Amino acid sequence: MKLSFHGAARSVTGSRHMVELPGQRLLLDCGLFQGRREEAHFQNRDLGFDPKSVNAVLLSHAHVDHSGALPVLPQHGFSGKVFLTRATADLTQLMLEDSARVQVSDCSYVNKKEHRKGRASVRPLYNTDDVRKLVRRFEGTRYGDLLKISPRVTASFHDAGHILGSGAIRVKYTARGNTTTILFSGDLGRSNMPILGARPRNAFTHGAIVAVVDDL
Repeated sequence: MKLSFHGAARSVTGSRHMVELPGQRLLLDCGLFQGRREEAHFQNRDLGFDPKSVNAVLLSHAHVDHSGALPVLPQHGFSGKVFLTRATADLTQLMLEDSARVQVSDCSYVNKKEHRKGRASVRPLYNTDDVRKLVRRFEGTRYGDLLKISPRVTASFHDAGHILGSGAIRVKYTARGNTTTILFSGDLGRSNMPILGARPRNAFTHGAIVAVVDDL
């Protein structure tokens, strides 16, 4: 097993974490890096991995710093499914469509300025058509349901209390009678949000925690 981090490492934006198992590459979240325009442009053009090699994506929640780069994946050969809760599926589609419109508008503004200086134009990462293609790959599930990702890999989502549909992700890999469990928190908790259920005051983490445990 190999874990690699392609965003939200030493920062809280652009969550992208790769889990490599025998015969499987799973991506936990695929978010946009959010920051100054030039830096964000560079970080989001280079995801840090080959999307064609990813077998499946597991999405913790809909916020753009966790989901916003998803429509880029099919542009570079990703052909797998995106597993997420049903509420996250609904919210993510809205978030990504809005993100696409913002990018198109922002690029139009920048290109007007750059054109006056004789510089090359910039393009949005994706548009609403790309979002619609991506949404067809969504596989919505409920909390606690067991998903069979491959013969040796299963996954499930568990209420993280951050936004509607947010889920901590449990991935299990079984081989030769031994099981290794990967726990991915996503963002946890939110204060004073009755619709999400009661949470202890200190049960809040912005930024993901990844843990690997044998035989859990």
